[in-house]
Amino acid sequence: MSSVIPKEQLAAYQRWQANAFDAAPAAPEPAPQPPEPEEAEPQQEGEPVSGPLNLPTAEDIEQIHEQARNEGFQAGLEEGRKAAEAAMQADRDLGIARMAELTANFRDALAEIDQVVAEQTLDLALEVASLVIGSTLKARREMLLPVIREALQALPLHHGNITLHANPEDIESLREGIAEMSTQGSIHLAPDSTVSPGGCILKAGHSEVDASLETRWKRVLEAIGVDPEQWLIR
Repeated sequence: MSSVIPKEQLAAYQRWQANAFDAAPAAPEPAPQPPEPEEAEPQQEGEPVSGPLNLPTAEDIEQIHEQARNEGFQAGLEEGRKAAEAAMQADRDLGIARMAELTANFRDALAEIDQVVAEQTLDLALEVASLVIGSTLKARREMLLPVIREALQALPLHHGNITLHANPEDIESLREGIAEMSTQGSIHLAPDSTVSPGGCILKAGHSEVDASLETRWKRVLEAIGVDPEQWLIR
C-alpha cells in the first residue's frame, strides 16, 4: 500500500508552529452574559402580595378612632331617640286609657246624678201636686161635678137608682149640680165622712164606681210608675 498523500489533500492542513515565549498573552474570552430575567406571571387572586407593608401612621390611627367614636355616638343617639319615642308613646297610651276611664266614671256619675235629680224632682212635683190638688178641691167644690159625670158614664146602661156617697162638706155644694144631671134614675146624696173632700163613690144595684180622690191619685201614680203608698193626697 502507498503512503504518499496526494497534494490536493494537503491543502486542508496547516503547519504547526510553536508559540513564542515572549509574546503577549492572549486576551481572555468574554464571560458569558447572565440570562435575562423571565417575565413574572400575573398574580392570582387570593395569593399573598409580597412587598413592603404600609403601616398606618399615628394620624391615621387617630382618624380611625375618631370615626369609630362618631359612629358609636350616632348609633347611641339613634337608639336613645327610639327609646325616648317608645317611652313617650307608652305614656300617651297610658294617659289616653286613664282619660277614657275617667270619662266613663264621670259619665256614670252624671247618670247617677241625673237619676237622683230626676227622682228628687218627681218627688217634689208629686208633693206639690198632692198639696195643690187637695187644697184646690177643698176650695172649689164645683170641680167635683165633672168627676161625677165621668163616674156616671162608667155605670152600666140600665143601672136604676144611684146613690152618691160624698164628704158631708161637699153635699150642699153638689145638690144644685146633681139636680141638673139627666140620668135614667134618681140620684140620692149620701153624706159619707170616709170619703175625702173632692171625691165620690157611686153605687147602683150591684155596680160601684170609685171616684174618690185617693183612687184617682193612685191611678195617676201607677201610670207613671210610682208607688202610690208613698204619696197620699193631703
